[in-house]
Formats: sequence, C-alpha cells, structure tokens
Amino acid sequence: MAIFAIVMTIGMQPAFAETVTVSTPEGTSVPGCEETNECYIPYEITVNVGDEVVWSNDDTAAHTVTGGSATDGPSGVFDSSLFMAGTTFSFQFNEEGEFPYFCMVHPWMEGIVKVQAGGAGPTPTPTVVMDPNEIMAEIQTSEGMANEAMTIDLTLTDLDGNGIEHITYNIKATQGSDVVLDEEGHMHQGTLTNTHSTTALSVDASDSMPVVITIESVGFGHDELYVEAPGEIATKQVVPEFGTIAVMILAIAIISIIGISAKSKLSIMPRI
Repeated sequence: MAIFAIVMTIGMQPAFAETVTVSTPEGTSVPGCEETNECYIPYEITVNVGDEVVWSNDDTAAHTVTGGSATDGPSGVFDSSLFMAGTTFSFQFNEEGEFPYFCMVHPWMEGIVKVQAGGAGPTPTPTVVMDPNEIMAEIQTSEGMANEAMTIDLTLTDLDGNGIEHITYNIKATQGSDVVLDEEGHMHQGTLTNTHSTTALSVDASDSMPVVITIESVGFGHDELYVEAPGEIATKQVVPEFGTIAVMILAIAIISIIGISAKSKLSIMPRI
C-alpha cells in the first residue's frame, strides 16, 4: 500500500486575506427571489485576490453554487455539486475577474463575485493527500428496481467524522456486465454528501444480480495545487434487504403453520 503524505506549499499569508460569507436564504427554491436579486445574499460581492468566499445553505432545499450562468452553462471555475441544507461550500479566488454563478437545480438563482488585485497576491493553500484507508464512505441507495434509475447518496468523512476537503473521486456502479454509472465527483470544504444517479437497471437488484458500487480517490486539491492520488476507498453490493429465496421460505413456513393449526384445531394463542 502506497504511503500518502501531507504535501505543503509554502507561502506567506497576505494581511488582506479575508473570508466573505454569502447566504442562500430560505425560500429560494421557489421562483421570485430573482426579482429582487436576493437568491444569494448579497447578490454581488467584491473581494481581493486570495480571499475565500463561503456560501451557507440556509434554505430547506439542496442547492449548488456553480460558476457560469443558466444561459451559457457551467464555466468550470468552481462548483459545489449538490450541497444540503445547513451545510457550506467555500472557494478561494486566486485570479482577478468577474465570476457569475448560479444554481443548477434552480437556474433562476444567480450571483456575482468580483475579484480585484490585492497587493500581496494569492495565498497557496496546503494540499492534504489522505490515505484512502482513512476515508469513511457512507453509501445510501434507493431500491434497485428494474427499469428505474438508482439514486446513490455518498458521504465521505475522515475517521473523526469531518468532511474531506477538495477531493476528486470516481464512483462506478455495475450490475452483471452492465456499467450503470461511471463518473467523477468532487467534494470541497464543507461538502459532506453528493447525490449520483445510475442509468435504468435492466433487472431488479438481487442476490444473484447485485449492484456493485466502487468509490476510488482520484486526487486532492485544486488548480495548480492539485495532486493525483489514486486508490480504492470502498466497495458495496446493493441487494434486497431479504433475499428472494429467504422470503419464499418464510412465506411457505407461515402458510404451513396456519394449515397445521387449522387441521389440528391447535391454538397457538396463549391462554389468559
């Protein structure tokens, strides 16, 4: 097993570096907030190069913070993926420019981050590369029914329950010889859970045809601080809670007991 270490990039923290918070207020999952530019509050912020912006999901619905616009699509600069109510997403802006963003789930939600030069330049952020054996993967799925997509909720934490910062991972799901999901995902600071969906299953998940889900790390960090670190994190087989044969045996046993009781007039109820 390869030994993973902490990779540090040395740099001086500029005196002006700050953390700016943006709120996703309650009710933004319903159109209307765009009329007053209050889908993200504040709608427009100005920060310095090297500053970090933290978005807090104060709504009851899940949202994304995705660089780009609903008209032109994602820019690829930053993306929170789906982050749940009560969680946060953060991003450090290391370049000047104007960065519009929106919610991919609720495209009327839009905001703007303006980044201006700040004398001392950006602050490199240490990249922590973790051993996959020290990453806890919680996988929750919907029922694996034929002709339906399976929803997979993936939560990644360290051994203390803290979210993994800036990890790129691959999630793959197969059923027999069919690959029903194979894509990369990202978790940033404050993001604990991402949701993925397979293509429609050809048959019900069963003991003989389980859906096998594999999670592998791809790398850690972002931009120029990205470090490749491939390794398997977890594998899970999705099968029914009770196997088909076990259910049949249980049903036959119950029917047999009822039949024997009826013929022998045997009472299986306790006397009072």
